[in-house]
Amino acid sequence: MKKYILRGVIFFSLCVIAMNSQAQSQRKVQKTVDKRSEQLEKDKEGKKREAQKQEEAKRKAHFEMQTKAVQKRMKKTKRKSKRNNDNQKGFFVKRWFKR
Repeated sequence: MKKYILRGVIFFSLCVIAMNSQAQSQRKVQKTVDKRSEQLEKDKEGKKREAQKQEEAKRKAHFEMQTKAVQKRMKKTKRKSKRNNDNQKGFFVKRWFKR
């Protein structure tokens, strides 16, 4: 009778240990997946920032290629369009149905 009880206890403890180790390995896998996704997100943000810097450099180079008169006209138009866009009303359908 003691043999059966001892075997049962040993079998039960082995099952518990196996389940616990499997759960720990799943956590490790999840951590590596999380780290990888965070790294990819950081890389994506870095690329986006780099693209914005390049676009700004191109815009500045384009502006500097223009003559003085054209530069003044571009600045004036930019200010005027910014002023008009800031005071712009919302989309007409949205204005109709808002409360």
